[in-house]
Amino acid sequence: MGLKTNSIIVLENKEEYIVLNEAMYHGKKYFLAMGLNQNREVDPKNVIILEEYVSGFETYVTKVIDSDAIAVLTRMFKAQVEIA
Repeated sequence: MGLKTNSIIVLENKEEYIVLNEAMYHGKKYFLAMGLNQNREVDPKNVIILEEYVSGFETYVTKVIDSDAIAVLTRMFKAQVEIA
């Protein structure tokens, strides 16, 4: 099924994020997500990019840590915002 924008996800470490945007890059789906605090308020200083993996009916994400990939994906997400 996969992730959808404007949904809240909880990572294994119990951190919560709201999915803001998605992009395809080299055949993989990536998401821009912003962290939520204990009151479920957006924390604008806690922004991450997640890579999606789908296995059957299960969806998994991993945090993108490669600096080159982050740079490219950040430009892609920024371009999407500028178009909207």
